[in-house]
Amino acid sequence: MAEATSARRVLVKTTAVIAGQRLAPGTAKTAFTAEPLFKSIGHEAALGLSAGATWHVLSAPDDDGTNPWDICHSLLSSGLGVTGGSVEFAEPDLQQRWLMGDEKALGIGLTAGCDRASPQSSNYPRDADNFWLKKRSHSQFDDALAEVGQPGDRNRVRIAHLDTGYDPRHRSLPAHMNLRLQRNFVEADRPNDATDTTSETALSNPGHGTGTLSILAGKAFGSTSTIGCAPNAEVVPVRVANSVVLFSNSSIAKAMDYIHGLCANPATRVHVITMSMGGLASRAWADAVNALYERGVFIVAAAGNNFANLPTRNIVYPARFNRVVAACGVMANHAPYADLPAAIMAGNYGPASKMKTAIAACTPNTPWARKGCPAIVDFDGNGTSSATPQVAASAALWIQNNMTRLAAYREDWMRAEAVRQALFLSARTGGDLRRLGRGELQALAALDILPARASDLVKAPVDSASFSILNVLTGVDFGATSEPGRQMLELEALQLSQSAGVEAVLPDPSIDPQSLSTKDKLNIAEALLAQPGISQTLRETLAGAMRTSAPVTSLPVAEDAVTRFHLKAAMDPDVPAPMRRRLRVFAFDPSLATDPDTVAINQATLDVKWEPGLNPGPVGEYIEVIDIDPASRCAYAPVDLNHKHLLPQDGLAPSEGNPQFHQQMTYAVAMRTIEYFERALGRSALWSPRLTIMAGRLHQQYVQRLRIYPHATRARNAYYSPDRKALLLGYFTAAEKTAGLGLPHGVVFTALSHDVIAHETTHALLDGLHTRFREPTNPDVLAFHEAFADIVALFQHFTLPEALRHQISRTRGDLSQENLLAELAIEFGQAVSGGYGALRDAIGTRDKDDNWVARKPQPTDYDASKEPHALGAVLVSAVFAAFLSIYKARMTDLVRLATQGAGVLPPGDIPIDLANRMADEASKVAGQVLKMCIRALDYCPPVDITFGDYLRALITADRDLVPDDPRGYRVAFVAAFRDRGIYPSGVRHLSPGNLVWESPPLPLRNLSEIVTRMKLTWNLDSDRRSAYEVSQKNAATFHAWLISSKQVSDDELAVLGLVRRSQPMTIGNIKGTIRGIEVHSVRPARRIGPDGQSRTDLVVEITQTFKPDADQGGLYRGGCTLIIDLETNTVRYCIRKRVTSAQRLSQQAAFRLQQDFGLRLQYFSESPAGNEPFALLHGALGGKGG
Repeated sequence: MAEATSARRVLVKTTAVIAGQRLAPGTAKTAFTAEPLFKSIGHEAALGLSAGATWHVLSAPDDDGTNPWDICHSLLSSGLGVTGGSVEFAEPDLQQRWLMGDEKALGIGLTAGCDRASPQSSNYPRDADNFWLKKRSHSQFDDALAEVGQPGDRNRVRIAHLDTGYDPRHRSLPAHMNLRLQRNFVEADRPNDATDTTSETALSNPGHGTGTLSILAGKAFGSTSTIGCAPNAEVVPVRVANSVVLFSNSSIAKAMDYIHGLCANPATRVHVITMSMGGLASRAWADAVNALYERGVFIVAAAGNNFANLPTRNIVYPARFNRVVAACGVMANHAPYADLPAAIMAGNYGPASKMKTAIAACTPNTPWARKGCPAIVDFDGNGTSSATPQVAASAALWIQNNMTRLAAYREDWMRAEAVRQALFLSARTGGDLRRLGRGELQALAALDILPARASDLVKAPVDSASFSILNVLTGVDFGATSEPGRQMLELEALQLSQSAGVEAVLPDPSIDPQSLSTKDKLNIAEALLAQPGISQTLRETLAGAMRTSAPVTSLPVAEDAVTRFHLKAAMDPDVPAPMRRRLRVFAFDPSLATDPDTVAINQATLDVKWEPGLNPGPVGEYIEVIDIDPASRCAYAPVDLNHKHLLPQDGLAPSEGNPQFHQQMTYAVAMRTIEYFERALGRSALWSPRLTIMAGRLHQQYVQRLRIYPHATRARNAYYSPDRKALLLGYFTAAEKTAGLGLPHGVVFTALSHDVIAHETTHALLDGLHTRFREPTNPDVLAFHEAFADIVALFQHFTLPEALRHQISRTRGDLSQENLLAELAIEFGQAVSGGYGALRDAIGTRDKDDNWVARKPQPTDYDASKEPHALGAVLVSAVFAAFLSIYKARMTDLVRLATQGAGVLPPGDIPIDLANRMADEASKVAGQVLKMCIRALDYCPPVDITFGDYLRALITADRDLVPDDPRGYRVAFVAAFRDRGIYPSGVRHLSPGNLVWESPPLPLRNLSEIVTRMKLTWNLDSDRRSAYEVSQKNAATFHAWLISSKQVSDDELAVLGLVRRSQPMTIGNIKGTIRGIEVHSVRPARRIGPDGQSRTDLVVEITQTFKPDADQGGLYRGGCTLIIDLETNTVRYCIRKRVTSAQRLSQQAAFRLQQDFGLRLQYFSESPAGNEPFALLHGALGGKGG
């Protein structure tokens, strides 16, 4: 329900004056800026609020990965870094997403157009009348409207509609919209515009606010009768969530504060607030609700939605507050909209203590104005979102009918309480009140209830976001925790309790804590501790509840410190944390389990880095697995790899039917792939930063974790999304007639393909190193991305001992024959083709009869006109051929010894000892080749890479590490590339020594000055965020040095292929503007050679962009990679692509004209966001991409 934000925001209640200040709390790594959260609430004495303390929003530019609740506790203990005042409360400013479930709200099928309305859904009870909810048999709005009649303009009830805004073009727009008072608390650049007219496509913009607004007060148009339940009310639209119903706690709180301010003036007083969303509890919300109740404002909020009672069945906040009426659901057949089959959405209800202030209104299959289609009203409105505006409308009608009597109350809160009592007393009570609350809403019957006498009204207790059960779990005094600290721990525990896992052991958090048994307390504490995202502070506080009754042995008394130390070490020795974690996976994919020849090798155990803070998901330092299945509308429980039952057995057993195993396998393979990169490059891996545009400037944000969605889409596709920083893994139904080793019509999960996971993770790692490699400036660029991902996946096969030995034995050591080690994505390929071939094969192909045929290299193999996967296959074939050549050379002596000098193996199976030795050699060579391929990435140009460039990078990087090449590895690579027609440009000979990159012809004379200022702390053990920040600072420092004419001359810049400053320029015959120099990356390259000697160089990537005047959106880039020797402070290699080269520009322009227009829009757009080349590439190939 709650999601991480790219920025770090905290809500703080303090007596200090901090608005507009820049704060540097003692424990914070970055500074916060402060702005008021409330401008009205708390600025005057009000019952239930602390006078003098006010709420503020503290914002930092990005999120450093620290648990937000731990940040809040540190603020409480260390203060805000200002004199005067204290922190009374702090809570994270969570971003939360409102759960919608129907196809319209989820965005599925919204591209259908505006030709017809959606009918009532057959998943739920239907009614012959599309406007059934207004009839006397249900909510009675037709009769109630007739009874109340038309109000005068001065007596019109005013309703604040807190939602995603409205579609100004929709014809159902309420007749009495007060646009003068509209506000927007989402986009800061349009604070007085609540329209939902963002640029998202319909697929991502369900128009939630437009739909709920139509139920509230939609007017008649054309042949459509009046839609709204209170069409005569005045509506104030307030945008608090974006177009995919993602909202922050602060946006809701600011909106409530705004309404509170309007109520100070009788001319702008708001009578009703309707809010069709909600989520986790907030103390700031509680303060706002209390203030509004005191002002006499009636508030109704949606109870919440779920699938199979997940993520929670209980009513969400703010609807859970007792001073807010919760809108539950009742269906057309008068059955509760609750506890429905898992495949369809249902409404929330409970806990029992809340249901006395809940009421049910009609849903689903309600009218729902469709955003983007001005004349369309659908009739499949769903969720408690549809019920909420009905309750608000009934309240408005009752207030309109009793305006004079309500004005006579001596205290404001009585107005709100009188409305609540009228709706509750008039509700139909014949149904299941455990799920319906006070009953079914009856708008007409409510009009018969007169406002209660003031003496009969009982004020609702002050709302607080508390969790008193925490007191009995940890002790009322919480040790040394202060009262504010205790309240903050209670709120965090309350938020964690809003989950199915905690609800299973604690259905109602408001029960008497003293009624809990010891077992109950332990179960609750254990359930809270199991929740992902729990803060370290709360975890430590709860530890007391988890203590066992085991006797504690006291240490003998010792006077001196040395004796005490040794006694403790002897009686309570420290147990070191494990270094590695073992996890079971499919060695290839599930299909091999159906073949008697391979069933024994299809399970493997991967050994990955131990992450001490690994949370359920799994969620660790590098990876966050999120298992939501939009197509099936399911959210699968996250696997806890630290569970006491899973740790001893290497995780879950491989299973196609267990989503938790899918999560385990994606995590294990991705982590293993990350480790290969880190070991080869000698530094921790970073993901590409998130790019955003703020105030017209491009900003980069650190991305800690790559997200993996194991069941992201029901499609023959799996891809890395640079925009989302995520792997989106699909699943699909296999071919109808045959599916190779699989089941025809069976389901194929790409999340269970070792190759697919490794391939997509490599895309993400490569994007983190070379972001510009997803700009296809020549035929090789995207092909290189695909080929490199295949190479990494292929060579991981050789790390699986059982599979390797099996295939060595099967081929008698000849890996040029058909074998599983050279094949990629076997099940995927067979399911798509219906044959027996893998998706790709490095050494062979299948003929028309489905027979395997070895692929013979040809000088014509490299053909730039091939599509990226086919062209990339040529590079994969070359690298694998180089591996085979090296492997065969290393096998020669071994085979000669095994055959008494004959050198020819006799017929039959080879001895097991020989197979094991061959497997060891193959694994060793494969590991060396994979490291060569990864290390070469630091020696590539920053843009416009070609296969020939990569060959030179391979040769140069390997020569730096192994100068003499005694086994001919480099010769093998050059020969394999040559045999397939891959040649580097700008060289006269193909000898390995001639392919090494050149040094710049003019040395950078002042290089020592800048190198000494570089911080080189980025290594394998570095904190990754610190490594990112150091790299960014190094880049900024290097950039300032590079563009300084005092440090670098024009001639030196020209040697690098760069121009000092942005200026108009003509390249060839194309006029345009050359932009400023960009230093993309400054990173160390650490390597250890076979002789044990280590070497560290500095890698600097520099780019520059040329934008033609006449080519809208067209960009041409150049740049260079500098490899700097840190011992001599000289540039060893300058790997250059001149931005001013007329020949390069002409070639790129010609290539661009050959591309499909749609692809060009994707690849060459200036926008840093929304770029999904891998989804487009893989999808364009019918799902055959990796």
